[in-house]
Amino acid sequence: MAKRSSCFQRLFIFFNVLFAIAGGVIIGLGLLGQFIYHGSTEEFENQSKGFVVLYVVGGITMFMSLLGAYGAHREKRIPLIMFLVACFVVCFCLLRVAVPTAMYRPEVERIVEEKFRELLPLNEASPDVRQLTEKFQLNLKCCGLFSYTDWGDNVPDSCLCQGEEDQMEGTCQNIPYQPCFPIIEGYVAEALDIVLGVSFGFAALALLGAVLSAVLLAQLRSSNVAVPVVFSVSSRPSKFSFSSHPPKYSELYNEPEKHEK
Repeated sequence: MAKRSSCFQRLFIFFNVLFAIAGGVIIGLGLLGQFIYHGSTEEFENQSKGFVVLYVVGGITMFMSLLGAYGAHREKRIPLIMFLVACFVVCFCLLRVAVPTAMYRPEVERIVEEKFRELLPLNEASPDVRQLTEKFQLNLKCCGLFSYTDWGDNVPDSCLCQGEEDQMEGTCQNIPYQPCFPIIEGYVAEALDIVLGVSFGFAALALLGAVLSAVLLAQLRSSNVAVPVVFSVSSRPSKFSFSSHPPKYSELYNEPEKHEK
């Protein structure tokens, strides 16, 4: 029983080490993104909230894994209970977000399309919207959100080919050509797939960690239960015997007294 408990304890520690590595990878992605966008102040400010989310998620993941590994190594019940509760909370929060998103995904895509259509016509939109749309057109080699006619009679230069290389490679052509929204919609769909995959994956890992923690707590509790030991002394000198079983009960009775005649 002790050997089996030791193997399970090592498995639980190994699981938490992998969990800590995952948290470190998430923090590393945040640092990498921060390094990439560090040169552009405006883009860095737009992405700063995403970096904070990565740091928070990675930090929580590493803290939970280290807490569980410490509780398993030291056989401390309080850290294991805290790890169990944290796993259930994380699993519930992730599923609370992922399940409705997966169920109403077509509705989310429809809402995104409606929000983009509210920006039309682009020639009458705010300067920020026009500037952002032109960035899309330059990077994605497209024109307009749904058609080049979104600009009315004021088609910007970003809709035109930016050089001979674009024309030679076939990545750009004179208007009319592909609108930007289908490309953006594809990126949004990929982002939703990534978010859903990560959410369900971490929820499954959190649930697995909670189950492993509960089993380890049960094993620690069973190993700490005191076993009754009976100490008996025989009639012979220096003869002692120990038994882990309770003594058998024997019926005691008093013999009836005999009256003398």
